[in-house]
Amino acid sequence: RILPAVAIAAEQYSRIARMLAKDVAVTIEADIKNTFYPNPAVFNIVGELPGTDKADEIVMLGGHFDTWHAATGATDDNVGVAAMMEALRILKATGVKLRRTVRVGLWEGEEQGLLGSREYVAAHFASRQPLPAAPGAPAAGAAPAGGGGRGGPQGPLEFKPDYDKFSVYFNIDNGTGALRGVYLQGNDAVAPIFREWMEPFRGLGMTTLTIRNTGGTDHQSFDGVGLPGFQFIQDEIEYNALTHHTNMDTYERLQPNDVTRMATIAAGFAYLAA
Repeated sequence: RILPAVAIAAEQYSRIARMLAKDVAVTIEADIKNTFYPNPAVFNIVGELPGTDKADEIVMLGGHFDTWHAATGATDDNVGVAAMMEALRILKATGVKLRRTVRVGLWEGEEQGLLGSREYVAAHFASRQPLPAAPGAPAAGAAPAGGGGRGGPQGPLEFKPDYDKFSVYFNIDNGTGALRGVYLQGNDAVAPIFREWMEPFRGLGMTTLTIRNTGGTDHQSFDGVGLPGFQFIQDEIEYNALTHHTNMDTYERLQPNDVTRMATIAAGFAYLAA
């Protein structure tokens, strides 16, 4: 059985702790109202700007629009969603020629295990087949399509027709902080390309490439089936310390200048990839 849990801000928690340390009695009163909705509608949101001579090739931007229940999820990850939507608006408003199609994917169910992006990748690009069952053992179910350390052993890939038409996916999901570079996910061959693309944004602080992987978000659904999926490096601001999965994750925590720069850089990378 799962018991209800209540999260309170550090300021109130610390006051309670100080009072208890001085043997002062503490009384807490709470008025909690919840509504449970069984079987809610689950969906992804997808939009695109069509390319020209290479329109069947796909460049993707994305972030997840589902949020932790305690707040409105401004930094996790509606800021990423807003930045990627604005990146597409920039590309459309400027009228730049896109050879490849630029598509934005706004994902559902990231907090439950990258569910929306996994399903999208499985439907359009590649999925994992069930592992053969040992003699006398029940057949294994299909493993999730993608990385992330979930789902146990994975079987062989089944490729969809669009797999070879996929170019790259870029993700934002680490809060409101400025973009500083890209995690290469072990893909060292792409480093010279990204270093050239980052040069126009050096004045905005885009200077870092790292061979390291980063996990826990939707680029792994692409990376896990061998597609180039990348997450931008960001300033932490208050993300891990305060806003991530807490009731403080509200609009007031956003940094407007950083968000504007996010969208500008994402638009630039999408344009250069397309």
